[in-house]
Amino acid sequence: MSLEGLLYLPRFQTKDGNRSVDLRRIVYLSAQVNYTIFHLEDGESVITSLPLSFYASLLEKYGFLRLHKSSLLNLHYLSQCHILRFEMLILPSGHSIEIARRRKAKLREMIKSC
Repeated sequence: MSLEGLLYLPRFQTKDGNRSVDLRRIVYLSAQVNYTIFHLEDGESVITSLPLSFYASLLEKYGFLRLHKSSLLNLHYLSQCHILRFEMLILPSGHSIEIARRRKAKLREMIKSC
C-alpha cells in the first residue's frame, strides 16, 4: 500500500492539534508500557494512550514492520538506516532499535526486495 495521504489515528494529538498524520512523517513507533510514542521525521514525539499492538495492526498494511515487541519501523526510512549484524538498527537520527531474533528473517526479506 502507498504512504500517500493522511491517516486518522485514534488518540494521536500533535502540537498543531491534528488527529491525522501523513504516514511519511512517521519514522518509527516505540512502546512504553501501555503507551505508544510516535517519532516523527522533524524530531517531534507524540505520545498516545494506546498500546503499540493497536497501531501495529493498523499500520503494518501501510508499510510498517514490527522489528521488536517494542518497536515498529516505517519501511520508507529503512534505506537510510544502518544495520549491525541484524541485531540492531541505527536510525539516521542516531537512535537504535533492537531487532528481535524472530524478526530477522522478515527484515532480510524486506531488504532484498528493496
